[in-house]
Amino acid sequence: MKKSLGLLLTIVSLGASVATADAQRAIFLVRHTEQAVGIDPPLTEAGKHRAKRLAGVLKDAGIDVIYTTEFKRTGQTSEIVGRTLNIDVKIHPRRDVDGLIRRLQTQHVHDRVLIVDHSRLSVLLWDLGHREEVRIGQLDYDNLFVIIPKSDGDPLVLLLRY
Repeated sequence: MKKSLGLLLTIVSLGASVATADAQRAIFLVRHTEQAVGIDPPLTEAGKHRAKRLAGVLKDAGIDVIYTTEFKRTGQTSEIVGRTLNIDVKIHPRRDVDGLIRRLQTQHVHDRVLIVDHSRLSVLLWDLGHREEVRIGQLDYDNLFVIIPKSDGDPLVLLLRY
Protein backbone atom coordinates (compact mmCIF):
# COMPACT_ATOMS: atom_id res chain seq x y z
CA MET A 1 0.00 0.00 0.00
CA LYS A 2 2.89 2.42 0.70
CA LYS A 3 4.19 1.92 -2.85
CA SER A 4 0.75 2.72 -4.27
CA LEU A 5 0.45 5.81 -2.11
CA GLY A 6 3.92 7.01 -3.07
CA LEU A 7 3.10 6.52 -6.74
CA LEU A 8 -0.19 8.34 -6.28
CA LEU A 9 1.46 11.33 -4.64
CA THR A 10 4.14 11.46 -7.33
CA ILE A 11 1.49 11.42 -10.04
CA VAL A 12 -0.51 14.15 -8.33
CA SER A 13 2.64 16.26 -8.00
CA LEU A 14 3.33 15.81 -11.70
CA GLY A 15 -0.27 16.78 -12.38
CA ALA A 16 0.25 20.06 -10.60
CA SER A 17 2.86 20.96 -13.20
CA VAL A 18 0.59 20.26 -16.20
CA ALA A 19 -2.60 21.74 -14.77
CA THR A 20 -3.74 25.02 -16.23
CA ALA A 21 -5.30 28.04 -14.58
CA ASP A 22 -8.76 26.85 -15.60
CA ALA A 23 -8.54 23.28 -14.28
CA GLN A 24 -8.11 21.47 -11.00
CA ARG A 25 -4.76 20.15 -9.93
CA ALA A 26 -6.35 16.71 -9.57
CA ILE A 27 -9.76 15.14 -9.25
CA PHE A 28 -10.12 11.87 -7.37
CA LEU A 29 -13.25 9.99 -8.36
CA VAL A 30 -14.64 6.96 -6.52
CA ARG A 31 -17.86 5.06 -6.22
CA HIS A 32 -19.37 4.69 -2.77
CA THR A 33 -18.27 1.57 -0.92
CA GLU A 34 -20.29 -1.61 -0.35
CA GLN A 35 -23.96 -1.01 0.38
CA ALA A 36 -26.82 -2.93 1.94
CA VAL A 37 -29.92 -3.79 -0.10
CA GLY A 38 -32.91 -1.49 -0.42
CA ILE A 39 -33.97 2.01 -1.37
CA ASP A 40 -31.24 4.47 -0.36
CA PRO A 41 -29.35 1.80 1.59
CA PRO A 42 -26.59 2.50 4.13
CA LEU A 43 -23.11 1.02 3.95
CA THR A 44 -22.45 -2.50 5.10
CA GLU A 45 -19.66 -3.22 7.60
CA ALA A 46 -17.46 -4.17 4.64
CA GLY A 47 -18.30 -0.79 3.08
CA LYS A 48 -17.33 1.06 6.26
CA HIS A 49 -14.01 -0.81 6.37
CA ARG A 50 -13.32 -0.03 2.69
CA ALA A 51 -14.12 3.66 3.27
CA LYS A 52 -11.53 3.69 6.06
CA ARG A 53 -9.02 2.10 3.65
CA LEU A 54 -9.81 4.79 1.09
CA ALA A 55 -9.20 7.47 3.73
CA GLY A 56 -5.83 5.86 4.48
CA VAL A 57 -4.87 5.87 0.80
CA LEU A 58 -5.86 9.53 0.42
CA LYS A 59 -4.53 10.87 3.72
CA ASP A 60 -1.38 12.35 2.13
CA ALA A 61 -2.88 13.25 -1.26
CA GLY A 62 -3.67 16.84 -0.30
CA ILE A 63 -7.43 16.67 -0.81
CA ASP A 64 -8.97 20.14 -0.36
CA VAL A 65 -12.66 19.43 -0.82
CA ILE A 66 -15.01 16.43 -0.93
CA TYR A 67 -18.22 16.29 -2.94
CA THR A 68 -20.88 13.64 -2.54
CA THR A 69 -24.48 13.05 -3.54
CA GLU A 70 -27.49 13.21 -1.24
CA PHE A 71 -27.74 9.42 -0.79
CA LYS A 72 -26.81 7.52 2.38
CA ARG A 73 -24.18 5.27 0.80
CA THR A 74 -22.21 8.13 -0.77
CA GLY A 75 -22.71 10.32 2.28
CA GLN A 76 -21.44 7.66 4.68
CA THR A 77 -18.45 6.88 2.48
CA SER A 78 -17.62 10.60 2.27
CA GLU A 79 -18.13 11.22 5.98
CA ILE A 80 -15.68 8.47 6.93
CA VAL A 81 -13.06 9.88 4.55
CA GLY A 82 -13.82 13.49 5.51
CA ARG A 83 -13.56 12.78 9.22
CA THR A 84 -10.16 11.11 8.74
CA LEU A 85 -8.89 13.95 6.52
CA ASN A 86 -10.56 16.66 8.63
CA ILE A 87 -12.49 17.98 5.62
CA ASP A 88 -16.16 18.96 5.55
CA VAL A 89 -18.22 17.18 2.91
CA LYS A 90 -20.24 19.17 0.38
CA ILE A 91 -23.45 17.65 -0.94
CA HIS A 92 -24.26 18.11 -4.60
CA PRO A 93 -27.45 16.68 -6.18
CA ARG A 94 -26.77 13.48 -8.10
CA ARG A 95 -28.82 14.60 -11.09
CA ASP A 96 -26.98 17.92 -11.50
CA VAL A 97 -23.77 16.74 -13.16
CA ASP A 98 -23.46 19.97 -15.17
CA GLY A 99 -23.70 22.01 -11.97
CA LEU A 100 -20.98 19.92 -10.33
CA ILE A 101 -18.69 20.36 -13.33
CA ARG A 102 -19.32 24.14 -13.25
CA ARG A 103 -18.50 24.25 -9.52
CA LEU A 104 -15.24 22.41 -10.16
CA GLN A 105 -14.32 24.87 -12.92
CA THR A 106 -15.26 28.01 -10.98
CA GLN A 107 -14.92 27.34 -7.25
CA HIS A 108 -12.13 24.76 -7.10
CA VAL A 109 -9.72 25.86 -9.78
CA HIS A 110 -6.58 25.06 -7.80
CA ASP A 111 -7.92 22.32 -5.55
CA ARG A 112 -7.52 18.60 -5.28
CA VAL A 113 -11.10 17.38 -5.23
CA LEU A 114 -12.54 14.04 -4.15
CA ILE A 115 -15.91 13.12 -5.67
CA VAL A 116 -17.78 10.19 -4.15
CA ASP A 117 -20.50 9.13 -6.55
CA HIS A 118 -22.32 6.06 -7.86
CA SER A 119 -21.71 3.48 -10.57
CA ARG A 120 -22.15 6.20 -13.21
CA LEU A 121 -18.49 7.15 -12.88
CA SER A 122 -18.14 6.76 -16.65
CA VAL A 123 -20.51 9.73 -17.15
CA LEU A 124 -18.46 11.92 -14.83
CA LEU A 125 -15.22 10.79 -16.45
CA TRP A 126 -16.63 11.71 -19.88
CA ASP A 127 -17.77 15.13 -18.62
CA LEU A 128 -14.28 15.67 -17.19
CA GLY A 129 -12.74 15.01 -20.62
CA HIS A 130 -11.88 11.29 -20.56
CA ARG A 131 -12.94 9.93 -23.96
CA GLU A 132 -12.38 6.21 -23.39
CA GLU A 133 -15.21 3.91 -22.38
CA VAL A 134 -15.19 2.88 -18.73
CA ARG A 135 -17.40 0.17 -17.30
CA ILE A 136 -18.12 -0.09 -13.60
CA GLY A 137 -19.50 -3.48 -12.59
CA GLN A 138 -22.34 -3.89 -10.12
CA LEU A 139 -19.92 -5.14 -7.46
CA ASP A 140 -16.96 -2.90 -8.29
CA TYR A 141 -16.26 -0.79 -5.22
CA ASP A 142 -12.47 -0.50 -5.35
CA ASN A 143 -11.89 1.83 -8.32
CA LEU A 144 -10.03 5.06 -7.64
CA PHE A 145 -9.73 7.28 -10.69
CA VAL A 146 -7.23 10.13 -10.60
CA ILE A 147 -7.92 12.75 -13.24
CA ILE A 148 -5.20 15.28 -13.97
CA PRO A 149 -6.32 18.01 -16.38
CA LYS A 150 -3.98 19.04 -19.18
CA SER A 151 -4.02 22.27 -21.15
CA ASP A 152 -3.47 20.54 -24.48
CA GLY A 153 -6.18 17.90 -24.72
CA ASP A 154 -7.71 15.07 -22.79
CA PRO A 155 -6.73 14.72 -19.15
CA LEU A 156 -4.37 12.11 -17.81
CA VAL A 157 -6.59 9.47 -16.16
CA LEU A 158 -5.21 6.80 -13.87
CA LEU A 159 -7.14 3.87 -12.45
CA LEU A 160 -5.93 2.59 -9.09
CA ARG A 161 -7.44 -0.06 -6.83
CA TYR A 162 -7.74 0.22 -3.08
